Amino acid sequence: MNRLLILASVIIALLSSCAKKEFKLEFELPAKTHSNYQAVYYASDQRGGVTVETVAVVSGGKGELKCMAVNPCLVYLFASNQKYPIVIYAEKGDKIDVSDDSADPFTWNVGGNEINAKLSEWRKKNAKTLASADAAKINAAVDKYVVANPSSGVSALLLLTAYSRYEDNAGFRKLWRRLTGEARSPKWTQLVARADIPSGSAAEPALIKRLTLRTFDNGVDTIDTSKARASLFLFFNNGIDNRKAVFDSIRALAKAYPDSSRRIIVDACMDPDSLSWRSPLRSDSMSKTVRAWIPAGMADPALMKMGVRTSPTYIVVSPDGRQRYHGASQEDAIREFRSLMKKEPAKKKADKETSDKKQAGKQSEKKADKKQAAK
Repeated sequence: MNRLLILASVIIALLSSCAKKEFKLEFELPAKTHSNYQAVYYASDQRGGVTVETVAVVSGGKGELKCMAVNPCLVYLFASNQKYPIVIYAEKGDKIDVSDDSADPFTWNVGGNEINAKLSEWRKKNAKTLASADAAKINAAVDKYVVANPSSGVSALLLLTAYSRYEDNAGFRKLWRRLTGEARSPKWTQLVARADIPSGSAAEPALIKRLTLRTFDNGVDTIDTSKARASLFLFFNNGIDNRKAVFDSIRALAKAYPDSSRRIIVDACMDPDSLSWRSPLRSDSMSKTVRAWIPAGMADPALMKMGVRTSPTYIVVSPDGRQRYHGASQEDAIREFRSLMKKEPAKKKADKETSDKKQAGKQSEKKADKKQAAK
C-alpha cells in the first residue's frame, strides 16, 4: 500500500511539473469558424531546443492547443490564405486567449501577457496593410511604431518578425540603432535565433550551398547550388497575385534553359496544407524543375536564416552559395539568373587558361626548335 502511495505521489509530481512547463492557446472565434491553423515554435531549455510543428484545430469557433516550453518562445500561427503569420509571445504557464468576432487573424485579440496585447493592437490597426502583403507599407507601419516606442520590446519583435530588410535594409539598420533600454535586450533576438543583430547592423543573408526540401516527385531532394551556374528559388503562398502569370514565366525560363545539369529552378510552396500545395501542381505542368513544399513557411529555420519574410520571395544563387538577388521582383530575379548563366564557371575558365598557356608554351617551343634547326 505504501509503495502504491509513493508511486501515486511521484506521478502527481511529474504531472504537476509538466503542467508548469507548458503554455496553452484557447480559441474563442465566431461559431462558423472551422479551420486548422499551423503553429510553429522553438521549444528549448538549458540543454538546447527543437522546432515544433503542430496544428490548432478550431471547430465551431472553439479550440485548444497545448505546447511544451521552458524558455520563452514565439509561436508563428498560420492560416491557409494569409501571407504573414500571426506572431504570439509565450512563456511557460501562460494561458493565451485568442478571441474575436471575426475569422480574420489580423484582427484577433491575443491575450496571456502584455506583449501579446500590444502586438494585437498593432495588427488590428494595420490589418489591411498586413493582408495586402505590401512589404513597403508594412515597413512603414513598423517604422511608425518603433519611432513612437523606441524602448519597447514589442518594437524589437516587430523589427525582427515583420520588417522586410530586403525591401529596405538601410531603413532596418536605422531603426535598429534607434532602439533603447529594454528593446536592446538580447532576449528579443534570441527568440528569433538572430543573435547576430545586436551589433547594430543587419547580418548578411545566409549562404545557400545545400538545401534539403520535400518535393512532389521524389519525396525529398537535396539541392546543391555549387553544381549549377545559377539557381533560382521562388518561395510563395498560393494566394500570390497573378499566380498563373508568375508560373508561366518560370515555365518559359525552364524551357529556355532545358539543361537541368547547368541550372536549378525551384518553386517552394509555403502553405501549411499539403492539399493546397499539391492541387495546383496537376495543372502547372513543369519539367526539369523542383516542386517543393515547406509547411512551416517563413518560420522554417532554413528560411529564417535565408531571410525569407514575404510571399513571393525570389532568391538567385551563384555557385559559391551567395545570394545574388533577393526580393519580390520576378523580372529582376530572372535578369540576374540569365546574367549568371552567361558567365563561364570559374573552374572551367581556369582550366581553359591553363590549357591556353600550355598550348602557347608548345608553340613557343616549336618556334625555338625551328630557329635552332635553321642555324
